[in-house]
Amino acid sequence: MRFEAKRVIVTGGTSGFGEAIVKAFAAEGADVHFCGLIDTEGKRVMADAEGLSGTVQYHHADVREESSVAAFIHKATDDGTRLDIAVNNAGISHTAARFADQDMAMVEDVFRTNVMGIWFAMRHEIPVMLKSGTGAIVNTASILSRSGAEWMAAYGTSKHAVVGLTKSAALDYADHGIRINAVSPGPMLTPMFERALADIGGDMSKFAGGLPKGGPANPNDVAKTVLYLASEEAGYMNGANVIVDGGTSSGQHA
Repeated sequence: MRFEAKRVIVTGGTSGFGEAIVKAFAAEGADVHFCGLIDTEGKRVMADAEGLSGTVQYHHADVREESSVAAFIHKATDDGTRLDIAVNNAGISHTAARFADQDMAMVEDVFRTNVMGIWFAMRHEIPVMLKSGTGAIVNTASILSRSGAEWMAAYGTSKHAVVGLTKSAALDYADHGIRINAVSPGPMLTPMFERALADIGGDMSKFAGGLPKGGPANPNDVAKTVLYLASEEAGYMNGANVIVDGGTSSGQHA
């Protein structure tokens, strides 16, 4: 019950890693507000979370649009008065293709979602946290934030940007009681992972980042790292990018 009565925001919480994060916080007593685009999935997550120690509330929001993000955060924070923790997780991937062959509309959508979605969220989360002089933010990056991403240039580059904006914002607000970190998961058993495998049709030479020897992670296990970063136990961690990939990238150069 580390998060009993804490107000938590999660973007992209309707499936996969985000859903695991929502339920993990609620299981420890948090008051969780999460957003997504597919309302039926949002309602399913709320139903699944019934009976947990905390509460869970879904909001429809498109992180690509600042006005939508602002409206979500305004509602989720009781008109901008209450926010302890934010996990900016919303993100998309894309079909595998070499750099010059990637469709520019797709590239722009990936950046708008993965980078600007987090920028917009922090832009409206931080002022609420400043009012209380404390808060913790965790942004979802990827193991592709630390190396080149063959066949996945748009996605990989966007995750490098997530780490960059995390570190920059952490420096800006370190003396205001707000900690901002990133978590970089490896492959997890999520709908995004399943779509990636289907896209490459079994050609693992197109699977960027590699697979851990133990296979893809259970997102519930990786969510534990997010909760740690958001907890008082990680009170001296700020501006970090925590790799959680089962050792997949241990032999690669950063």
